[in-house]
Amino acid sequence: MHIAAVLKRKGSAIIAARPDDPVSAVARTLAQHRIGAVLVMGDDGVPVGILSERDIVRAVAADGAQALDRPTADLMTRDLVTGRPSDTVSRIMAVMTERRIRHLPIMENDQLVGLVSIGDVVKARLDDAELEVESLRGYVAGMG
Repeated sequence: MHIAAVLKRKGSAIIAARPDDPVSAVARTLAQHRIGAVLVMGDDGVPVGILSERDIVRAVAADGAQALDRPTADLMTRDLVTGRPSDTVSRIMAVMTERRIRHLPIMENDQLVGLVSIGDVVKARLDDAELEVESLRGYVAGMG
């Protein structure tokens, strides 16, 4: 299965923040939408970073509550790892595991087309495995 199929199933809606948004506002957005990260978008609509719950927790642990008053740009990860719609679920899972990341922007022709989480990728793999099991059951049942 390719990531394009995952995006088609889950949709391509993106919850985003701006680099100058206060971290406290992003934390509220994460809680409101029950998500683990937001893409940080530049004025041109291109992702310039990503800010996750883990980034916020680390900053609060290091700097206390005042970390929530900082701009998102101060805490976001700037070196984005991205995928393509044509990438396989297996490849994206390997990248996420190797790089220890839970969210991956999907880009095509320098345009953002979606964001997948590790949960999306695991669900796709489980769905594939279930389909394969059902196909094998049908095959074995047809042999008898």
